[in-house]
Amino acid sequence: MGIKQFIFDGKSQTGNNIFGKMLSWLDSPLRLKYDDPMQLVKAAGIFPGQKVLEIGCGSGFFTPSIARLLGENGELYATDLHPVAVQETRKKVEAFNLHNVIVQMEDGMHTGFADASFDSVLLFGVVPAPVISTSLISKEIYRLLKPGGIYAIWTKIPFWSPSEALKAAAFERLPDQKGVFRLRKC
Repeated sequence: MGIKQFIFDGKSQTGNNIFGKMLSWLDSPLRLKYDDPMQLVKAAGIFPGQKVLEIGCGSGFFTPSIARLLGENGELYATDLHPVAVQETRKKVEAFNLHNVIVQMEDGMHTGFADASFDSVLLFGVVPAPVISTSLISKEIYRLLKPGGIYAIWTKIPFWSPSEALKAAAFERLPDQKGVFRLRKC
């Protein structure tokens, strides 16, 4: 069993504990000092009433901000491939009494959602990652977006660019907003 499988498959209790500690770090109150979730979510170009997919919800750090911005007529699907992340995000959704959020386990590179299902897809703090192909996930996101839909990517990795995503599918790069890369489905 490799380290990726050990930590990310959700079958090892020790791996789940390690992943849980990573999620705790991601949800640290100190993070709010550096990363304003509402400001970053607004920069993605989300509007009330949209249907949005959050891939890699992790600790649910961005989930409440997305849900609030979407309003009661919007719909958010918060997904992650790790069962501990799904469990933690569900707890947060219940604690914040968010009725417009559906949390479920999904592999972002191969989802079960129908073509052209979403107005926007957010990939915040997910790429680059050793277990995720930016090219594969971008092709899947292209499939999931409605025509004109927005693919928003945010990462803390300096000098990273969405070049691989732009090569993977017919996206048009829009101006970046507060460090959020925005690509529109052509």
